[in-house]
Amino acid sequence: MVKVKIGDLVSGGRIRARAIVVQHKTKRPVHFELMEAARASLLAWLKRRGGTVDDYAFPSRIDHAMHISMRQYARLVDEWVTAIGLRKEDYGTHSLRRTMASII
Repeated sequence: MVKVKIGDLVSGGRIRARAIVVQHKTKRPVHFELMEAARASLLAWLKRRGGTVDDYAFPSRIDHAMHISMRQYARLVDEWVTAIGLRKEDYGTHSLRRTMASII
């Protein structure tokens, strides 16, 4: 599940260069770096999204107070994979679970 809160990504009105998420299954922290392009994209998204540091960065499409569902995340992965010209049947949330992109 993508349970990243805005406060995990933002500090002092800026997107952090480094952040931490806690893995759902193992409860272990995963440190990651946000490159400039990712920070710019996140900033644009968060400006559009609005919210406070306690809100989820990626809200549910049904209940904006909750985080994005695993099903919605899977739909997005299908769209992204198709958009870059790959077969969505070959990639999914499970096959990408250990990649830094899916963890972030």
